[in-house]
Amino acid sequence: MRAIQLAAGILISIVCVLLSLVDIAPRDLLRPGPLGHAIQGIPDTLVGIRVALAHANWGGFFAVCVLTVVAFWMRAIRWRLFIKDSRRIHTSNLFSATMIGFMANNVLPFRLGEFVRPWALARSEKLPNSMLLATVVVERAIDMLTLLAIFGVALVLHPIAQNTDAGKLVQRGALLMIGLSVALVVFVVAAERNRGLALGLLRVVPAGARPRAERLLDRFLDGFSLFRDPLRLVHVFALSFGMFLMFAVALGITGWSLHIDLPWYSGLVMLVITAIGIMVPAAPGYVGTMNYACKVGLSLFGVSVAAASAYSWFYFLSQWIPVTAIGLFYLHREGLSLKSLGQAHDSTT
Repeated sequence: MRAIQLAAGILISIVCVLLSLVDIAPRDLLRPGPLGHAIQGIPDTLVGIRVALAHANWGGFFAVCVLTVVAFWMRAIRWRLFIKDSRRIHTSNLFSATMIGFMANNVLPFRLGEFVRPWALARSEKLPNSMLLATVVVERAIDMLTLLAIFGVALVLHPIAQNTDAGKLVQRGALLMIGLSVALVVFVVAAERNRGLALGLLRVVPAGARPRAERLLDRFLDGFSLFRDPLRLVHVFALSFGMFLMFAVALGITGWSLHIDLPWYSGLVMLVITAIGIMVPAAPGYVGTMNYACKVGLSLFGVSVAAASAYSWFYFLSQWIPVTAIGLFYLHREGLSLKSLGQAHDSTT
């Protein structure tokens, strides 16, 4: 099953890379005429990408790398607010676990980093892994709620026609985010506020294993404590908007670095569209899905396929290189290896 999932993700990435290089809509993929004609234009697109990158402002690339690291630092700081009784947790360990986790997403399949992050922090801070895994669930709900708010602002600044590829992508992605956000929030609030009912569901567990299962579930529910503290929740959303603003500014600088004329708010629009794009299963590092999302988003501003493709690779590398390099540094410092990260998934299954 996992081999099939990996193959499907790689296939999706390949298709999305192809789509990012041609002036063709997904619905036309199975039409031999348009697809064959579009593929013939790929060499010209590749030349355009090379020219655009050759004339890029690489000082802007460095700036985007720095903003990326700052955004992940803010994510690490925010993580502390999700953790019950978190005063003793060292910021350096929060940042280390965050970077190791997202590095794992960049180089390993199945988005293993979602399990690696809590496992790495549990290992360094001697905290319950089950409780930290719950904080990742809460984090994703907060991320989607924040992005939905930014999505509303982006639509006010730049309305998106529903009959365009961008409009269809955003509409489907927004519906998915709304559905997931509502489901996660309802699950988190219901489970945290009805702890007795949640624990009661363990009656189906054999009596001998029930005490351990109850302890694990109780620790897991501790990870949802954020929703009982309104002041802490406000602080979390403030950091969330700040973090995503860093990414929006980075996207704006990417366009400036490649001499693409874009409106000042383009970063907000691109933030929403790229966030929706990388929700699709893909190869490690979101290769392909990120590229296609950039092409679709930039088409709203009349940007050519070649320029959009250059933009996507410029931004992709400015994210992938610092996150992967810093994550590998912390991985080595912790005395771990990429192979050892498989323990993170095994510890939750």
